[in-house]
Amino acid sequence: MGTLTRPAIAFVNPSVGFSDRRKSKPIGLAYIMAYLEKSGFPSSGFDFGDSEDDAVELAAHYGLDRFDVVGFSVYNESFRAAIAMAEWIKNRRPECLIVLGGPHATAVHEHILRRYSCVDVVVRREGEEAMLDLVRGLGADVSVDVGADVDGGVDDRAGLTGIKGTTWRAPDGAGLLVNEDRDFVPDLDQIPFPDAEFTSHSGYPDLTYYDEVQGRLKAALTICSSRSCPYNCSFCGVLTIGRKYRSREAERVVAELLHFRARHGVNYEHVYFSDANFFVSPTRALEVAEALYEADPQVTFSFGTRVNQILKAAEVLPRLKECGLRFIELGIESASEPVLERLAKHVKPEVNVAAVRLLKRLGIEISLDFIMLDPATTLPDVRANLEFLREAGFYDYVPHDHLYTALVLYEGTPIRDFYARRFGVVFDPDDLPSPFTLFELPEVQRFSDTLRAFRKRWQDRIDDALAQGELALASMADGSDLPRNSHARLQLDVVSLRHAPNLFMERLLEDAEAGFPRLDEVGGAGGGLDALLPRLGHDHVHLHDLIERTEAVAREAGFAQAPGAAAPHGRD
Repeated sequence: MGTLTRPAIAFVNPSVGFSDRRKSKPIGLAYIMAYLEKSGFPSSGFDFGDSEDDAVELAAHYGLDRFDVVGFSVYNESFRAAIAMAEWIKNRRPECLIVLGGPHATAVHEHILRRYSCVDVVVRREGEEAMLDLVRGLGADVSVDVGADVDGGVDDRAGLTGIKGTTWRAPDGAGLLVNEDRDFVPDLDQIPFPDAEFTSHSGYPDLTYYDEVQGRLKAALTICSSRSCPYNCSFCGVLTIGRKYRSREAERVVAELLHFRARHGVNYEHVYFSDANFFVSPTRALEVAEALYEADPQVTFSFGTRVNQILKAAEVLPRLKECGLRFIELGIESASEPVLERLAKHVKPEVNVAAVRLLKRLGIEISLDFIMLDPATTLPDVRANLEFLREAGFYDYVPHDHLYTALVLYEGTPIRDFYARRFGVVFDPDDLPSPFTLFELPEVQRFSDTLRAFRKRWQDRIDDALAQGELALASMADGSDLPRNSHARLQLDVVSLRHAPNLFMERLLEDAEAGFPRLDEVGGAGGGLDALLPRLGHDHVHLHDLIERTEAVAREAGFAQAPGAAAPHGRD
């Protein structure tokens, strides 16, 4: 590498192995890139997060071996892709400094450096200040030992290996250099807005929000107004980075909205707050909401939080709604008390119910965060979940993803350690075990397998038909020439499609509780599945017939759609 005054820097978001239509820019890397840019170190960003292409082919296609420093932000799902890219870069350019960061790298930093010689350094927890120290060190004529003959000799890393918050392989090969943790950035308002551009393999869909109150589609912007969360949920990757909660001033949040309006030439009128927990301080949340409202009364917003905080700050919610709150992503997770205890939610099922009732009474929509199954789930746990969903009014809730979720054991989380002890195993730090193969009870395993078979066979078709049917209903409401008697029937059919996965799951659970007699009676995976399908619609027809009828009416109304066009990606 030799002497550098301004190293060529790249940051990479590796692929998680499947495509996701809801893709957005990797905000963590964007913050680091903006922070370096402010100090005179521009960088290039590459986002392969939803690419299904081979990692090495992507690295070659985008020329990642032309950079002096390449930083990867890695999660469990993207770790192997990051290592494949890093090995390819290192083989072609040994002097390149390979840096890993992010939740997974933080959790297993020592393991990574011991096992993978292509990685030079891991930046733990937050990355802005440590990365700036790294690139400043390179730019200040600090020599860098990359384990290869560089310009006629092997240098040492003495000037870099002491950077706080980093872990290195010792230059002499004798162990690791694990430096003390770096303090968290105390003042988030001193960090520039995450104004960084990425070369994306598939591009970014326009982010929008349909405001039913105002009856129009709005351009939307994602803003992170705080970092971390003070709670200890056992499954949450936030614990890996640290629980030190910090928030930004309301004026800076408004300034960011106005900045990106001007920067992109887009009148953003909805803000999706991506905070791990936006509602830690209700007073501060209200300050942000009122500042947004004062800046532009047309701006609406949404955020995520916990159920207990909803109840503790109930008096704030009406004013938040007045200022534009449209929905809350609510971390309910489960209606089973034993599961909530394993997840360290420290709430009772009745708290979930009370929070949902409060929000529904106030007319605030709910976006549902739910974990239907975990390795120790029992059929009574599933029964509690389904009863909650029915009684709380979530049978009309779409998408249906919450029905199929299973707990993921991320590296660095207490729940992963809990199950390692419970199973008497040592999980490979490089692996993210499939949550659908870990069930302790055979009846839960079979329940899950059958539910997944239903999802694979029917859910995409349900999604497509629902999208078309709802468009057709909207057309009829706006004065379509279709016969009026078609409206009531289509309306019932659309409601039935919304309920279909829930009803199938209830029938499957009843069969599981009885020992799977109906599933076994017909024989064969396809036949057994068909025996559990509910009869639906105004005339109680087979699900296949209901889907075809809905699509036929939609075609008549002019809303035909290619099969699979509305279906989410990335299902197992």
